[in-house]
Amino acid sequence: MSHRGGGDEEAGEQRGVGQGTWAVPVPWLQSLQSVALAEISLSGEVLSANDGFYVLLQRPPGSTVDDVARYLVNPTFAELAATASRAAPGEAVYRGLITFVDQLGEPHSLLSRVFRHNDHLGLVAEHDVHEHQRLFAAVMRLNDELANQQRALTRANRELAREKAEQKRLLQELASAQAHLLQSAQLASVGQLAAGVAHEINNPLGFVASNLTTLGRYVADLLAVIDAYAAAEGLIGCDASVLKSILAVRERCDIDFVREDAGTLVSESADGVARVARIVRDLKDFSRINESEWQVVDLHACIESTLNVACHELRQTAEVVREYGVLPELHCCPSQLNRVFMNLLVNAMQSMDGARPGQIFLRTGRTGDQLWIEIEDNGEGIAPENLQRIFDPFFSTRPIGAGTGLGLASAWGIVSRHGGRIEVRSAPGEGSCFRVWLPLSPKASAWPAAEQ
Repeated sequence: MSHRGGGDEEAGEQRGVGQGTWAVPVPWLQSLQSVALAEISLSGEVLSANDGFYVLLQRPPGSTVDDVARYLVNPTFAELAATASRAAPGEAVYRGLITFVDQLGEPHSLLSRVFRHNDHLGLVAEHDVHEHQRLFAAVMRLNDELANQQRALTRANRELAREKAEQKRLLQELASAQAHLLQSAQLASVGQLAAGVAHEINNPLGFVASNLTTLGRYVADLLAVIDAYAAAEGLIGCDASVLKSILAVRERCDIDFVREDAGTLVSESADGVARVARIVRDLKDFSRINESEWQVVDLHACIESTLNVACHELRQTAEVVREYGVLPELHCCPSQLNRVFMNLLVNAMQSMDGARPGQIFLRTGRTGDQLWIEIEDNGEGIAPENLQRIFDPFFSTRPIGAGTGLGLASAWGIVSRHGGRIEVRSAPGEGSCFRVWLPLSPKASAWPAAEQ
């Protein structure tokens, strides 16, 4: 360490600092620049100092500093000297931040300890706080840049997620459209066949119905003739053989029973023909799968029409329980809604396990400005993991070849295009309930242009 004035001690000599000593730094402390060590007289003259102290003042090592007071600004050298004059040897005069102004006027704040050493001040100072502040500011700038990059990355991830969701939605729409086209093509063939069959049935049905009407009139006329002959029995009573022959024929033919039963037979036959005609009409209506004309219809009539078409399968599978509410007429595409009801009925029938009598409940009602149609069954139910997928095109829990997985997907698409929705509740072993919601005023413009 450099010395001047009364500092003629040799390196390694120790000076007392109260009960301790002021050690002349070893050579590596002399050259240390991160820590400032100095011995300063109470008049402000630097008696000895290491290189770190001169670096702090921006002065050449070993140069003369007669007045350190002009470099000390907080606390001032006068404050330190006054405190030291009242302190005992070795007692700390100041601990904390001390600010120097270097030769160029730049401030430097350091953590320091100042103590009284004999009649002088001993100074140990380290860590330039301003440098730490500059480093901290640089770190904060880097953190800000990193935060900005993270925000940009987050925005990019969000945009990527949005694009991915949009792609998923488009793929789902494409799959739905493909399923719709496939099912439409399949049902078109079925519809053409059903329409042809209905037409062929209608031809003989027409003349059978006409003939039954005529037969009814003929039977009535014949019975009238018989009544006329019966009235004349008294006139032919004189000829016992003729009367006996007539009575034998009457007994053999059981005219009284024929009279009673003939009208019933003709009436039941006419009712049966009317029922066949109704089924054929419903089949023809249901077969118009490519018709998308919007009409004001009675939804109960649509449901009954669908039930008539499916009556054979329903009769073998489940009992249908109707719990209809009061519904106003709805502006909709009835042929498409018939497909929805048929698909839901088929789904309900397929869920029957045969372990108990099958039941399908049909309920309707109105809530606010919406109508609802509910189809509930007591079948096997749907597993929770499948509930979110049942409307996906081609998803099916049926064995391979037993189902296309398009029925519920098609129903969802039709109801969605009517501005409605389908809700499902189900549990394994407890059956399923599908509720179709339809707005009272759906927009026909919501239907694809190709289907209008």
